[in-house]
Amino acid sequence: MRRVRNAFLTLFAVIVKEMKITFRYLGSLLMIAAMPFMFGGMMMGVGYAVAGPSAFANFAVNTGVGNPLLYTTLGGVLMIGSMILVENTAGIIREEQMMGTFELHYLTPNSTMMLWLFHSLSTSLLTLIILAVDVAAVLAWQGSLLSPVDWLVAALVTLLGLLPLAGIGLAVAALTVRFKEVWAVANVINSFIAMLSGFYYPLEVFPAAVRLISTALPTSHAAQILRGVVSEGVSATGLLLWERVAVMAALGVAYLLLGRILYSRWEDEARSRGELSKY
Repeated sequence: MRRVRNAFLTLFAVIVKEMKITFRYLGSLLMIAAMPFMFGGMMMGVGYAVAGPSAFANFAVNTGVGNPLLYTTLGGVLMIGSMILVENTAGIIREEQMMGTFELHYLTPNSTMMLWLFHSLSTSLLTLIILAVDVAAVLAWQGSLLSPVDWLVAALVTLLGLLPLAGIGLAVAALTVRFKEVWAVANVINSFIAMLSGFYYPLEVFPAAVRLISTALPTSHAAQILRGVVSEGVSATGLLLWERVAVMAALGVAYLLLGRILYSRWEDEARSRGELSKY
């Protein structure tokens, strides 16, 4: 019982710390919130430049969504949230290594792995805030609203789609502990996630083999579900809501387990080599 209480207190402390840092730099926060609109506007501009006045009609036929701004906003929020989450865990570790505070966590009774996962959870909560603000702005602009049930489903799906990426973040963190390198690996992983999740285009444009690979990413299922809930988008894959949620849950367990195994292994190796405090 005491360990559970300590875990909750640690989680609360991490969330408070991260939120204080986030809201301290309002310029960066506003930029993150605006980026889905910036990317979405760029995509819509490219489409209009290529297809002219028929661009939006073609978009509706190919995606089943009549509002391209809402479609790209949802995708943009998920993409930015996934990128930040994958980079966040390893980035925090590297930052503490450079400041000389990383090894101090091993003097506390808390699990270091859970500590990094708590940072991922706080990042997911920030993504939920951005999702709510951006989507509400688009819906208000077009004169429609979501029901409380729809907002709850959207929040749960977003968490279920992003939190498994914490497992990938742990794998990158393991490489950070061992090799002191963050951004090269994180950028490669984020490129694959962005390409295969269908954030800005339907995955049906890809060959069957690529679509099969994309099903291994929880973000691809989250994007489909959110568009179905928020913008009534259709999916050519034919999976039902509960099937996608089940797949996302299974992927979440697999990703987090893999991340735990890799991090524990490389952390033990770094300890044996005396490299935890090597900057």
